Amino acid sequence: MYERRDFLRGGAALGLGGVMMGGVAWSRDASPIRALLPSATHDTLALKVLLDRPPTAAPVLTIDGRPVPATRQDVDGYAWGFVQRGLRGGTAHRLELRDASGRPLRDAWTLKTLPPLDAAPDHFRILFFTCAGGDEGGRPYGYLPLAARRALLDRGLSFSPDLAVANGDHIYWDLWTALKYRRDAATRAATAERYRQVAWIDEDSAFDSDTNRQSLNTVIGRQIAGVYEDRFASVPLVFVTDDHDYFENDNAGPWGYTFPPRPFTFGLQQRTEAMAYPFALGRPDLGDAYRGGTVETVRVGKLLELALFDCRRGWSLGDKGGVLFPEAEAFLVDRLARSTAQQYIHAPSNPFGWTAGKLGEWYADGPSDGSTFANDKSYWQKGWFAQHQRLAAALSGQRTRAAVSISGDMHASAASIITRSGDLDLSANPIHAILPGTIGTGNEGYPSSARGIKPFHPAALTINDTAAMEERNGFSIVDVYPGRIDVQQFRWRPPEPVAAIAGLQPSHRFTIARS
Repeated sequence: MYERRDFLRGGAALGLGGVMMGGVAWSRDASPIRALLPSATHDTLALKVLLDRPPTAAPVLTIDGRPVPATRQDVDGYAWGFVQRGLRGGTAHRLELRDASGRPLRDAWTLKTLPPLDAAPDHFRILFFTCAGGDEGGRPYGYLPLAARRALLDRGLSFSPDLAVANGDHIYWDLWTALKYRRDAATRAATAERYRQVAWIDEDSAFDSDTNRQSLNTVIGRQIAGVYEDRFASVPLVFVTDDHDYFENDNAGPWGYTFPPRPFTFGLQQRTEAMAYPFALGRPDLGDAYRGGTVETVRVGKLLELALFDCRRGWSLGDKGGVLFPEAEAFLVDRLARSTAQQYIHAPSNPFGWTAGKLGEWYADGPSDGSTFANDKSYWQKGWFAQHQRLAAALSGQRTRAAVSISGDMHASAASIITRSGDLDLSANPIHAILPGTIGTGNEGYPSSARGIKPFHPAALTINDTAAMEERNGFSIVDVYPGRIDVQQFRWRPPEPVAAIAGLQPSHRFTIARS
């Protein structure tokens, strides 16, 4: 078998290049701050700060003039975290960030706590998108240029959302699946060459080796900090984890399954999360951090509850298997029954209602005969659809709320209504399944080019489209009211000019009425 050390020997003579100077390669110029990633609850504000260079002493954050303790998030000191609890809900707080000598690192700004739990807001706006990651420039995968990604996010932010949900694939830097198992030999070789030039992660050396640590810093800097910068400083963020965030694609073969993640790739995800994910402030206790790290909740007073969940880490096999840990599934089902929120939205990393014929989906559907992509669907597990059915039944079973799922992963925009799933009749409260739009996907990354097929509806579903599926970049603005949810979808794709994004208008608008 072709081992990773063979790749390392081949690339060692080339060196890691000037891109690694200083241990990290940020994309933004002229600021010591490379990214600000905030999060919020009704009584807490939190902030991750990524710096251009490690400081000699911790940066100082104040909220309403009071200093907040700093916690270093990485070995080298590029990433710092701040968490302040006990704040007043629904209030705009003033934040200032300075270096240890008192010099401002940027202008002061405001960040608002979410409404108190007993409040009854009449409106809350959320920006949803997926797949913002990907290294800029060069083959073999050709992700969308950073300027276009930033423009899409800026257009989304121009609508003044109260919260933003980035659903999965913040990082694309697959290891075994990109270097050993997927695609053709020439593409794998091109990927290895690209990795040598930018950031080589060596699984045969110590996890915390200088090479691995600096390479991970570079990937984080180019794919997360380079996209977000500080544009979300006043908008709380939630990150959901998906397959590529574990540095692999969801595949299987005679060599085994890529999920659940092996210790090395899980460590990469955890280190990335510590450095460059917004703090997860709403994780339930599911018995341990490994399981609990796959679910996050957001509560917006009496108006809304969001449940966001990772469908990769909990993979298990067999008819009783699932993509979610049993504890995660039980929590999600229980919250649908117990929550008193007027509206409830599921945000899974793996989409309801759609398939691209790949392995790690809820559905059994494989690629068509004309697919140019290697088919590993024979490794799909019946238990995954059985788990889908239990979640679908619970989601549709809400009798006073609409059933809504706004997912990640799929490189497309769409909205559909599911009235039947297998033997489940969902027509009394059908599931509204929304693909919110992808930020970072380049032309070569859409299912129709990468896999040879466009996304399609699984055979087990009776489903009708509200907004036709298109393989285009974009995002969704979701306005939540006590009696309805209004959705606007925004779509764009090259060769349309990047300048047009600033004035992008909704391609589709629709309303989901509360039951």
